[in-house]
Amino acid sequence: MKSLVTGSSGLLGKCLVERLSARGDALQLFDLAPPPPECTHAFHQADVSDEEALAKAARGCEVVYHLAAAQRMKPQFSSWTEEEIFDRNLDAVRKVLAVGIREGVRKIVFVSSSGVYGKPVQDRCREDHPTRPLGEYGRSKLLAEEVCLEAMAKHDIEVTMFRPMSLFGPGMTGIFVMLYEWVRTGAPVFMLGNGRNRVQAVSAWDVADACVLAATAENDVRPILNLGADPDTTPTVEGMVRALIAHAGTRSPVVKIPASLLRNAARVLHVVGLSPIVPEHYILADTNFVLDISAAREDLGWRPRYDNIEMMCAAYESYLAEGESARPAPHPVLRLLDAVVPHRT
Repeated sequence: MKSLVTGSSGLLGKCLVERLSARGDALQLFDLAPPPPECTHAFHQADVSDEEALAKAARGCEVVYHLAAAQRMKPQFSSWTEEEIFDRNLDAVRKVLAVGIREGVRKIVFVSSSGVYGKPVQDRCREDHPTRPLGEYGRSKLLAEEVCLEAMAKHDIEVTMFRPMSLFGPGMTGIFVMLYEWVRTGAPVFMLGNGRNRVQAVSAWDVADACVLAATAENDVRPILNLGADPDTTPTVEGMVRALIAHAGTRSPVVKIPASLLRNAARVLHVVGLSPIVPEHYILADTNFVLDISAAREDLGWRPRYDNIEMMCAAYESYLAEGESARPAPHPVLRLLDAVVPHRT
């Protein structure tokens, strides 16, 4: 099968490329970042806003896996405004759909986000949960889903949209890299809220498997599916953090910041552009967030292989193996917190 993967150099992209390569698929890879040295596939280094480059990459493809997305917590997009994030993500989906329709692509697999739900009002969010995203990233994903549904209704093209929880895997970036660095150095780990809430995650390898299953499914598949670790195994946030510290063998103390204090401080810092976290993080700091994944089980026969703690510890080992290149630049606010909270000796 000939396939195009946008965002192929990212966390999920690398996992999906490995899965598709093992199947023997002929791949066209597309990303702003250059290809890794070991890449043996056709690579298109371009922006997804470049419709001509997309069309060239999609020519002759049966499937397009659209993973590329702008997000403030990714280093390359940290200076972007919320409006720029929204515009870029929505424009990318529109162009992928236009190219897919024009080039006769059979299937598009689009990775959306659980961020479309906003603050959960169900113990386990089903796909029919109210959608009230808290930031422009989530809003861009929600509107992109609507654009995909419109394209399916008007054109002969299949689209499967996934709403995964936060991804863990090799080469990850974002807020969890801060956690890994704290644990690696034995520094205090700052917990957002009391840590008694449960927040599901998902392995990038498991999401890659779901993408392949969606592209090859012979039966009807619902257009929107949740992805996450087995909800029955989701631990508390504090349980996850302490399991990681035990795995790492360090003595990082856990410092709990009251959720109300965190939210007020983060809102002020966000306004002046100094917050190390985005609204989706501080608004949901002490919230339970677990998805119902029964639809993906039923439609795709998909089963997550990793639980929260397994995937977190495996990603931590990958972080250590990457060395200095993976170390995040110290954020001024976090440097201040680290200075006033003593390390355990």
